[in-house]
Amino acid sequence: MLSNVTTTVESVCDKEQDCMDNCPENLQGSERFERMEDAVDNLNDALEKLEEAKEHIEAAIR
Repeated sequence: MLSNVTTTVESVCDKEQDCMDNCPENLQGSERFERMEDAVDNLNDALEKLEEAKEHIEAAIR
Protein backbone atom coordinates (compact mmCIF):
# COMPACT_ATOMS: atom_id res chain seq x y z
CA MET A 1 0.00 0.00 0.00
CA LEU A 2 2.84 2.39 0.80
CA SER A 3 4.26 1.84 -2.67
CA ASN A 4 0.94 2.93 -4.20
CA VAL A 5 0.83 6.01 -1.99
CA THR A 6 4.45 6.81 -2.86
CA THR A 7 3.68 6.56 -6.58
CA THR A 8 0.70 8.89 -6.19
CA VAL A 9 2.64 11.45 -4.17
CA GLU A 10 5.51 11.34 -6.68
CA SER A 11 3.07 11.96 -9.53
CA VAL A 12 1.47 14.94 -7.79
CA CYS A 13 4.89 16.34 -6.87
CA ASP A 14 6.12 15.98 -10.46
CA LYS A 15 3.05 17.77 -11.81
CA GLU A 16 3.42 20.61 -9.32
CA GLN A 17 7.13 20.90 -10.13
CA ASP A 18 6.30 21.02 -13.86
CA CYS A 19 3.86 23.86 -13.19
CA MET A 20 6.56 25.73 -11.31
CA ASP A 21 9.12 25.13 -14.04
CA ASN A 22 6.72 26.47 -16.69
CA CYS A 23 5.56 29.46 -14.67
CA PRO A 24 6.21 32.79 -16.42
CA GLU A 25 8.99 34.87 -14.85
CA ASN A 26 6.62 37.67 -13.90
CA LEU A 27 4.68 35.26 -11.64
CA GLN A 28 7.67 33.63 -9.99
CA GLY A 29 7.63 35.98 -7.02
CA SER A 30 3.88 35.76 -6.54
CA GLU A 31 1.99 34.26 -3.63
CA ARG A 32 0.71 31.47 -5.89
CA PHE A 33 4.27 30.55 -6.88
CA GLU A 34 5.32 30.49 -3.23
CA ARG A 35 2.40 28.16 -2.46
CA MET A 36 3.56 25.87 -5.28
CA GLU A 37 7.09 25.88 -3.84
CA ASP A 38 5.73 25.03 -0.40
CA ALA A 39 3.64 22.22 -1.86
CA VAL A 40 6.65 20.71 -3.66
CA ASP A 41 8.75 20.96 -0.48
CA ASN A 42 6.02 19.32 1.59
CA LEU A 43 5.48 16.57 -0.96
CA ASN A 44 9.21 15.84 -1.07
CA ASP A 45 9.24 15.67 2.74
CA ALA A 46 6.31 13.26 2.60
CA LEU A 47 8.18 11.07 0.11
CA GLU A 48 11.17 10.90 2.43
CA LYS A 49 8.93 9.89 5.33
CA LEU A 50 7.21 7.25 3.22
CA GLU A 51 10.58 5.76 2.27
CA GLU A 52 11.61 5.73 5.93
CA ALA A 53 8.35 4.03 6.86
CA LYS A 54 8.86 1.36 4.20
CA GLU A 55 12.40 0.70 5.48
CA HIS A 56 11.17 0.38 9.07
CA ILE A 57 8.38 -1.97 8.07
CA GLU A 58 10.76 -4.14 6.03
CA ALA A 59 13.18 -4.29 8.96
CA ALA A 60 10.37 -5.28 11.32
CA ILE A 61 9.25 -8.21 9.20
CA ARG A 62 12.73 -9.69 8.74
